[in-house]
Amino acid sequence: MAKKTLKVSEPVAALYQKAKMSVEDILCLDLADLDEPLSRLETFRSGLNKSSFESFKALSGLDYETLADALGVSAKTLQRKEVFDTGQSEKLYELAELYAMGINYFGREGFRRWMERPLFSLGNRVPLDLIDVSEGISLLKTEIMRMQHGVAI
Repeated sequence: MAKKTLKVSEPVAALYQKAKMSVEDILCLDLADLDEPLSRLETFRSGLNKSSFESFKALSGLDYETLADALGVSAKTLQRKEVFDTGQSEKLYELAELYAMGINYFGREGFRRWMERPLFSLGNRVPLDLIDVSEGISLLKTEIMRMQHGVAI
């Protein structure tokens, strides 16, 4: 009896590559706006616009209250804002990095669930409770990298 072998064709590999989520995809920005540190600096100083925020909001599934807390503004201000200031733009970028990393590892729904569940490695804190501080976002990125590399705590 002949063995069946599976072959992966070029289009399937290309499809897999396209499935990878990037910060540019999440914030609906051109790669040129974010590809180099000085480009990012100018992009943040100019301020991310409402469409970048709305794109992130839709992908993350977070409500205005949660995002307002994370960006340090009121929910009403967040709804009216057309262009975000430098600090808020940087924070939105950090959040988009976290979500790109998390979605690429867990998948969209899996990452949403992970963000809502207490983590033993973080003192039983819920990841969503840490996104209001840059250090919290950094801790969450580190957790995802540990899992990607099979490092157990």
